Order: sequence, then structure tokens, then C-alpha cells
Amino acid sequence: MTISSFITHAKKIIVIGGTGETGQRILKYLKQSYPDISITCASRQNTLTQKDIPFVTLDINNKQQTIELLKNYNLAILAMGPMERLLDAPHQLCLDAGIDCIDINDSASASKAILALHTAAQKKQCSIYTGMGLSPGITSLMLMQLAQAKKSTTGTYCSRLYMGAAYGGGKTSPYSMLANFTKKITVFQQGKLQTIATPWKKDPYQFHFFGQEKPLAMIPYGTPEVISLSSERYDQQLAPITTFDSRFHIQFFPLAMAKAIANFNPSTKTINFLAKKFYSSGQSIKYKPKADPDTYICIFPDNQPKQGIMLQGSISSYDLTALMACAVIDCWLNNKLKEKNGVYPVEFLSTTTREYLVQMLEQRGISWRTGDTDALKHQNNYFGWLESNIYNVQTLRHYGKNWYTVDKVHPRMVYLQKQFLFQSEVWQSLKSKLNRFQLTSFVIKMLIRWKKQKKQLEQYAQKSIEWKNLIKDLTMFTSGYSLFRETVGKEIAYPLYRKMFLDTGDMEMQWLWPQAEAFALLANPAEAVYQYWLAFLDSYQQLGILNYSQTMLSKDCYHIHIDQCIYAEVFNKLECPELANLVREMEHYAFTRIASKTPLIIDWHQKANGEADVFLNLQSITDKQTANKVNSS
Repeated sequence: MTISSFITHAKKIIVIGGTGETGQRILKYLKQSYPDISITCASRQNTLTQKDIPFVTLDINNKQQTIELLKNYNLAILAMGPMERLLDAPHQLCLDAGIDCIDINDSASASKAILALHTAAQKKQCSIYTGMGLSPGITSLMLMQLAQAKKSTTGTYCSRLYMGAAYGGGKTSPYSMLANFTKKITVFQQGKLQTIATPWKKDPYQFHFFGQEKPLAMIPYGTPEVISLSSERYDQQLAPITTFDSRFHIQFFPLAMAKAIANFNPSTKTINFLAKKFYSSGQSIKYKPKADPDTYICIFPDNQPKQGIMLQGSISSYDLTALMACAVIDCWLNNKLKEKNGVYPVEFLSTTTREYLVQMLEQRGISWRTGDTDALKHQNNYFGWLESNIYNVQTLRHYGKNWYTVDKVHPRMVYLQKQFLFQSEVWQSLKSKLNRFQLTSFVIKMLIRWKKQKKQLEQYAQKSIEWKNLIKDLTMFTSGYSLFRETVGKEIAYPLYRKMFLDTGDMEMQWLWPQAEAFALLANPAEAVYQYWLAFLDSYQQLGILNYSQTMLSKDCYHIHIDQCIYAEVFNKLECPELANLVREMEHYAFTRIASKTPLIIDWHQKANGEADVFLNLQSITDKQTANKVNSS
């Protein structure tokens, strides 16, 4: 089943709160998937940036007007907030209008009120799908997968969520965050709902997310999932859960501040003030050099992360929330939500329905993997695999970009580069050969040589800021390599440096280029990989870093010739000719990686000085066999 297979007929959808951070993303993804379906944005003020989507002014406080408007639609997406204050009011309006609704509620207090509408929804023959965002929503699907497989012998599960600061946040998000800063929280422990003193620093209050520099302090919170788990409607026999411990970390937001706010016990007026301050602060912080674009979710049993599952990638929590909502909409449009006429969070859905939701998330680029990170380390994959917009190849991240035109290099890149250096055989060889004084002297000499080489190539660096950064990178590499070559000899230096370069380059390219799974989801995967690579070469050619030409040999068969490589020219000029082909070798490996789940066949012929002849066949073996059969008959 694919998204494009859905039959939408004359369904009409309204997204209430469509001008918010999540609402606009929901609208964008729906419009991409269903260009012909009727989708309307509703909000109090029209700040919608997507001009091709109809807008209606709506204030849910005007109940009768809202009900009359909602009667014109089949489905309402509730993307407004703060839910701590709205509670079940929007859902009640949908019931009065007689239409289904899907919300992205992340408030435990709202969840309790919404679940209480179950009988009323049954009588109205309406369906309410609640908590269909990030947490709950995606976290709920992951939790149910583990619980149904009985991964914990005691029924104990943990949720750890990390959100980078690179996206700033929406105006209602701070209200949800502030609602969790309390002296006491409601949790699900020992098989029942309990109100306990907030365990601010009760172990295990820290968690080390894969690829991060150090463990992070986690803020405990009462997730809406605990309301569902304590309900009589939850099937404990199917997926036994006795304790669920949820904690989150927002980059640059210290646990101490959360605790201080909780102890202060702010009034409604103060919460409004703090929410505005948090929003404006978030908009400022997102421009910090170290503002992280990543989101992580780790769900695991019995405090054993490696026994659980995780998702990770350079994607905002708002995109993940919107994509989960869209996955539910996908299933609603295709009549794959078997549970109808009532209120249903993920925990109350059948195994079959949850499987459909997982499939739809995967179609939209969202999937999770085992929590055992050894495989990720082996693959040099430190940046995850999630994509925010798998619509066509042009919407994949960094399309048409290279290292010197990409908007911003990942803030963890320098840290990881250092880790790869210090763990490399190059560094170990130097440490074994040189004492501490000699090692310090080596580093100082390298820095002096680096400065000298940059001056030597000043005519290149003056061309543009991109060339300046390129020369900075290459001279840093050659200054270290040439000095290492003098220290241990070329026969030892080159293979060790080559391995370090290719390992580090593989890690870097896994951030610059999407994972192979993203291309495999597109309509023509082989063509998508080819077009993505050509756009990459194009960006280099426009900067004057290389030259390439393409020739169509036959249908689906191409020859690409690469020459005039500045990398090779610089390496030769700095008397390191043996390095001339390393960048091309790294790109060949990365190209092969992104094509690994497609029918694309790559025949790469490396030549001297960074030149290469690449022959590509976009037609799969199966396609060839089919064509041969047709021709022969």
C-alpha cells in the first residue's frame, strides 16, 4: 500500500490551527500527497504562507459559528493549542457538527477529558483519534511494539526524547513545556496511575543519546500515554505494561531551570509571560552556531537502551508530529482505521491498525531501528536516517548542495571529526612513536605548515568564500599528512591516512546526503539517485571545483566524465600527489551507498588526478528481462 494509491473521492479536510508550526507542515505534506483533495486552513488570523490553500477565519469560542462551519467538512485536524487550556472543547464541537477529528494533543490533562468523550462519540457515530503526534503518537507506536513483543519481563518501559534548538519552536509549544514543570507529576507505576513528587534527579535521570558528546539531564513529565495505560479499555494481556517512565531534554534548557519554575509554582499570568519569553528566546537561540537540528526518540525496556528501539535524524519535532498526523490521515482516507465511532489513542488501536500506521510513516520517511547502536557505529552513521520531506528528489535534504554551499554544517561535525582523528591508526601511530613533548611539537609544526600552505594558495582562496573554506580544509589535511609522511615514511603514512580520510568522509557524507532508504521510497529510485548526484556535480561545477559532462549511451544508460578537479590540482601543488584521487574515492563510496537500495548499476573507472569515467545503468535486471521477453515475442 502506498500513499498514491489512496482514493480520496470528495472528502473535505479542515486543519484548525493550520497557521502554527505543526499546522503549516500538515497542510504542506497533505497538499503534496493529495493535490486534488479539498484542504482548508482555519485559524483566528491568516498568517498562512501557502497561498494555494483556502483559508477561513475561525474562533472556536464562537461555538455555533464553528459548528456550522465544521458541518461542511468530513474530517477536522486539530493542530491548535495550548491543549492544557482547550482540553476537549474542540472535540466537542466536532461531535456537535457530526464529523471525525484527529488531534496532536500532548497534554495529559486534555487526554483525560478527551477520552471521557468515548460514549458521546459512539452515540454521534463519530471517531476521535487523539494523541496522534510525536509524543504521544510515534512514541506510542514504538512502545506498543515493544510491549506486545513482551520485551520487558517486568512490564517496565522508558521513553527518552531529545529535541534540538535549531527550529525555534511555535507560540503554543512553551505552554506544553511549562505544564510539565510541577512539583508533582502523574505517572503510571506498578500497574496504576499515581501522583508522585517529580523525580528531578532520581536515577536514571541522565541519558546518553547516540552520537552526542555526553549524557544529558532529562526532565521527567507525565505523558498522556499514562492516562490510556490506566484505562479499563487498555488491553494489558496483549501488551503488558506496569510502569512507563517518560523524560525529555530540550537543547540549551537546563533541568535546574525547570525545577526552579516548578518550585515557584507560577500563576496563569506568569505562565503567559514565561511562554512569550520562551518563544522569543527560542527564535533567537535557533541561530546559535551549536543549535542542533536533530530529534531523537529512544523507547526501551528495563533501563536497557540496547534492547529497545530508536529513531534519529536532522528533523524537527514539528515535522515528526505533522508526519504522524498525516499517516493517520492516510489511513483515514483509505479506510484503514478499523476502530470507529469512539475515542481512540494509539494504545486502543488494534495490532492491524497500528501496522498500517507504521507502514504509512515509513512511506513518509519515518522509521525506527534497534537500540543496539553498534551497527550504526559500524556504518559510520552518526546523524540518523530520518527525512522530513520525501516527496520528490528535489525535496530531499541538501539537494543541489555541496560542502561549500550547504546552509550550515551540523554542529556536532567538528566533535565527530576530532573523535575519528583520535581513534584513528594515524593518531595511535604518532602516540606510539613520539613522546608527549615530541607530539606537542608535531602539532605546533603542523599548525605552522598549515598557515604557510594557506598563504601559498592565497590566489585560490580569494576567489570566493566557498573557495576560502575549501582551501582551509585541504591545507589542514595536507599539512598534517605531509608532516606525518616525513615522520613515519610514505609506505606507512599513505594507507593509514587514506583509511582515516575515507572513514571520516563516510561519516560526513552520511550527513550531507540522505540515506539509501529515502531514495528507495521515491517513484523512480534509480533515476532519483542519478538526478541527486548530477545536482551535486552541478553545484561543484558552478563553483569551478570540477568539470563534468554526461552522454546518453542508450535508453537508461549514461556516461559521466569528471575532470579538471581542483582537489587533485591542490594536492599536487602541495606536493602530495598520492592524495589526488581520495575525494573522488570517497564520493564513489557515498554514491554507491545511496544507490544500494535501488536498481541503479554503477560502473566507476577511476583515473589519475581526480578524473573518473562513470557508466550508469538505470534499468533493473527485472526490467531488462521483461523488455527482452516483449521484444522476443
